[in-house]
Amino acid sequence: MGRGPSRLTVKYGYRTLGLLIFLLIFSTFLLYEYFAGKERMPLFLALAVIFYIITLVLFVGFSYTVVTRIEKKYYRVDDLVGQTGKVFKGVKAGERGTVNVRNEDWTFVCDSDTSDEQIVTVKRVMEDRVTLVVEAQ
Repeated sequence: MGRGPSRLTVKYGYRTLGLLIFLLIFSTFLLYEYFAGKERMPLFLALAVIFYIITLVLFVGFSYTVVTRIEKKYYRVDDLVGQTGKVFKGVKAGERGTVNVRNEDWTFVCDSDTSDEQIVTVKRVMEDRVTLVVEAQ
């Protein structure tokens, strides 16, 4: 099984990281050309510094505008209590399963065994606001 994407990739995305890496490489190239070239052109040094600053500003700017993981906090608890849903895969009593309520997938816990495609009713929402306590019908 693979390691999966890094935390930076998950936070910023491939396109954003690609742009930042490209800007860093280009800035480093300009700096290299300034120091390794036969003539020391101040334009290369100035452009390298400018592009390093742009990269830093973009990195900080992207970190403030990154979309965080969406949690189901937009539901009021009262809206879900009493709603019915369909179990995806049956589980034993006390185990966590997945149920579809109002066209959203939720984690659920039931005090009785459930079966596939069984209809359940939401009794309450747990403290984590993503796990429902349901009752089998």
